Amino acid sequence: MSTQGTDQRSVGQLSDGEVLALFQTGLEPATQGFDPQTQARVWATELIRARARLTHYRALYRALLEAGTAYVVENLDEDGDQDARLAKLVFSDDPAQVATAATRPDLAIWTETQLLDQLVKERAILDFFAGVLDELLPAAAGAARRA
Repeated sequence: MSTQGTDQRSVGQLSDGEVLALFQTGLEPATQGFDPQTQARVWATELIRARARLTHYRALYRALLEAGTAYVVENLDEDGDQDARLAKLVFSDDPAQVATAATRPDLAIWTETQLLDQLVKERAILDFFAGVLDELLPAAAGAARRA
């Protein structure tokens, strides 16, 4: 799907009609462009991804508490520099060190408050996906029995 010619607004800022047109779908099953089984598979995949994110943020939070520092700096660069091995997590109480690290796009700076906030958000996302799948379960189970 091409995004050429579209404005740069967030999808959340688009009208319902604009969202449907952008993604070439509709509200009625005949115009959605996918079947209920495909929809359930996509939601199931997103549930698993949400679980992985929640596990990641829980691990960061636990590491921060165990270190007893004010900040954890997370290295987001999975490839790394060939000449250097950067630590995945660095713990610090030094605001100046954290301020310097904050200028790098490949590092994420976390505090306990930020991680707790992120955990709450991820848990809400996980609960949402689980709720959607619970709603789709009867149709998915019926389709599985017919297959």
